[in-house]
Amino acid sequence: MRARRAAVFALASLALAAASAARAQSIAAMTADLQMLQAKIAAGDKAAYAAQPEKLAAIAAAIAAAKPETWRSKRETDAVAIYLFSGGGAREAVQLLQSGAVPPSETTLMRGAIAYVVGNEADAATLLNGLDPRKLGLSVAGPVAYAQAVLATAKEPAKAIALLDYARLLAPGGLVEEAALRREILLAAESRDVERVASLGRQYATRFDHSIYADGFIPGAAEAIVEGNLVDDAANFEKFHIFIASLAPEVRRAFLLTVARAETLSGKPAVAAAAAAEALNGAPPDSADEARARLYEGAARILTADYDAGVAELQTIAAAKLDRRDQPLLETVRAIAAYLRAPRAAADPAPAAEAAPDEGDDEAAKTIALAKAALDRTAATAGAVGKASP
Repeated sequence: MRARRAAVFALASLALAAASAARAQSIAAMTADLQMLQAKIAAGDKAAYAAQPEKLAAIAAAIAAAKPETWRSKRETDAVAIYLFSGGGAREAVQLLQSGAVPPSETTLMRGAIAYVVGNEADAATLLNGLDPRKLGLSVAGPVAYAQAVLATAKEPAKAIALLDYARLLAPGGLVEEAALRREILLAAESRDVERVASLGRQYATRFDHSIYADGFIPGAAEAIVEGNLVDDAANFEKFHIFIASLAPEVRRAFLLTVARAETLSGKPAVAAAAAAEALNGAPPDSADEARARLYEGAARILTADYDAGVAELQTIAAAKLDRRDQPLLETVRAIAAYLRAPRAAADPAPAAEAAPDEGDDEAAKTIALAKAALDRTAATAGAVGKASP
């Protein structure tokens, strides 16, 4: 019985000690732990991502329970701003401001962070834009510069890019840098800055290709690169070689297929063929990705001296392996391939696809329209190649 009581007493003592240690940990220390956790998220740690809500909840509880004298320390008030910029809720910070415990010199940052979190961009810009990140504590400077960049994006994209550069310098290796790179790549793509996008893309791919957010970002980046016409010729496509090569295999293939499809529909066979060929290298046999790569490569080839190889490649593709966007594209490309070699009057129009899309199928209709428009623009060149071929 005595041994049992001793064991119970020891367990209770340990529990009390743990609770006391938790109470003793400063909010600044807790947000430092949060930033370390988010650095793991940027490195692809799924367990860290799952642990983040609990960490944020613990910080919120600590803010609510903190004694008024806690806020005499600038490190602690900065920590509240870090918590907010890192995904925390605004309720506890609002209550803290209302309590009057925050020194007047620190209220601007906290109020700006609250406005940013709740989506009040006008107030957030007014409050945060007057702050110089270079004069802030190092742990909060990066998040502030990032928030300032977000607020500047719509009206001053060049300023936003400069602030994102600064945020990356102030907060290297963590989620701030990872998010800043993602955002800056998209902004640079919008401004058609090929060199910057290629450089930043290489940095993202080599540093954060395993990020929790990479899988969602890379396809969007590919679309932005294509929409910005950043890879519309072989020379520009080559500038992205290091970026593409450094991506994880599945991510790389998704990127290349996005580029190949877009350039196919844009009637740019050189880039489409190059991207499709790279995607095909390493694609699982008999997979949907292999079918897509062969479709885009074959579509490009029929517009070049490799017409016969392109036709042969198109015939190997099982339509069932393609999705609803690409099935009508396959039909259209096959029909146009036949048209390019068929005897005809010079003014004969290119044929429609063999099977029309279902009524209301906007995606299929759009695909056919884009494919026909792209291929019609190159039909004269392809026709000349066809006539010259034996």
